[in-house]
Amino acid sequence: MKIKYLKLKNWLLVTLGGLLGINLVGCEKIFNTACEYGTPEATYHVIGTVTNAEGQPIPGIGVGRYITWDEETDTLRSAGYHDTTDTDGRYSVTYNYWFPGSDIDIDFHDIDNAENGNYIDTVVTVKTKDVPRSGGDGHWNEGSAVITQDVVMKEKTYK
Repeated sequence: MKIKYLKLKNWLLVTLGGLLGINLVGCEKIFNTACEYGTPEATYHVIGTVTNAEGQPIPGIGVGRYITWDEETDTLRSAGYHDTTDTDGRYSVTYNYWFPGSDIDIDFHDIDNAENGNYIDTVVTVKTKDVPRSGGDGHWNEGSAVITQDVVMKEKTYK
């Protein structure tokens, strides 16, 4: 009896959502919530420099992450990098977020082999909650912001 009630409740919610123009099944795997048409969004440009413990810039570090859904393990996974640090260790990545104020996890990965040293992969959480944004339309587009996030990577040690 309880299962029939839950199926009926879910059917009613999906039907009501469809009538109101709300997609209740589109992206709950990724965000653990229902996504609806017109969800607020903002653009964050994250820039910075990647250095070692001595303050020297590290070129050839992969920065960012492409988020994909791994059907086999039913989890989110990183599948690539948006940018690579230049000869001065500088990087720039841009993210469009549906839920402004969410933290952004950025991967820093040594992809140049041993050319510039060997560094431990690093994940940095960029806080966006209180970052002022500009240029929004006053509705669903909440504008954009530039965030500076410098990163220090540790060298791998071998024993």
